[in-house]
Amino acid sequence: MQTSKFKGRNLSITVSILVLALSATSFTALSTFSASSTNGDDVIGGGRLGESGVIFNDTTGDGVGAPPKTSATAFLIADLDSGEILAAKNPHKKLPPASTLKTLTALTLLPRLDMNDTYVGTKKEPRTIGNKVGIYPGRKYKIKDIWYGFMLDSGNDAGVALANASGGIKKTAALMKAKAESIQAMDTTPKSPHGLDTPGQLSSAYDLALIARAAMDRSDFRKIVKTKRYTFPKSGPKNVNRKISNLNKLLFTYPGTLGVKTGWTTKGQNTYIGVVERDGRTLIITFMHLKYGRDALAKELFDWGFKAIGEVEPVGKLV
Repeated sequence: MQTSKFKGRNLSITVSILVLALSATSFTALSTFSASSTNGDDVIGGGRLGESGVIFNDTTGDGVGAPPKTSATAFLIADLDSGEILAAKNPHKKLPPASTLKTLTALTLLPRLDMNDTYVGTKKEPRTIGNKVGIYPGRKYKIKDIWYGFMLDSGNDAGVALANASGGIKKTAALMKAKAESIQAMDTTPKSPHGLDTPGQLSSAYDLALIARAAMDRSDFRKIVKTKRYTFPKSGPKNVNRKISNLNKLLFTYPGTLGVKTGWTTKGQNTYIGVVERDGRTLIITFMHLKYGRDALAKELFDWGFKAIGEVEPVGKLV
């Protein structure tokens, strides 16, 4: 009986070792697959964009130098027209997008909503947290005015209104996801129309550039994001005509700025998408998860990009 028990323990130990070995092999195989899925030809935009850290081609001797050092977790600098990426940092890293996600909302819903239609405010809009443009229950607003409040003042209540006008937040998020996938923005998972921190809501510096590039093909989007000031009607409990200014301060301070969107949340920190035109060239930059110094970093990245364009070998491409 003792021998039998001993053999049973041996068998149990052997089986356990085999299970552990198989588990380790499976884990190794899974790790290898995961690593290969973020490097090489399967990386959207080019294999180098799967690298971590700052990605650029050494410009020693041509006077351009390396891109600016920054604490931002991710950034991207690209030629808007050709799609050539001049430099990047962790471009496919998934991070909370904050209000830059509003760019995807605009890309998705601008074709679906008539600017001249009206929307009647509900109790949902004032309950929204963060920036609000002042949509009030029972009042009628033109969709056009809501768009300007949404993109200039980053009104989260305006995002709720636009989503409600499109069938609700869940339906809008599904439409946004489908639109993102249609332009190969595969790092992006929208959960809201406004970008407020929501579990599972993520994007990347690469995807934000894809989304903004597609949106800039629309004349209505270009007109909205380039607007510096706007009067939003019937705002808040006092029913006033509220003057709003674009939160993208580069429109006021950096020549050639064409817009697009700023963002900030607790988890996302400072996020940014910008487009600037200079001497016949147009650059797009994005960055994510920057603690402070948004406007300063945007200017530094644009300054470097305009020196580098046509001088450095691209590291990838916006598809």
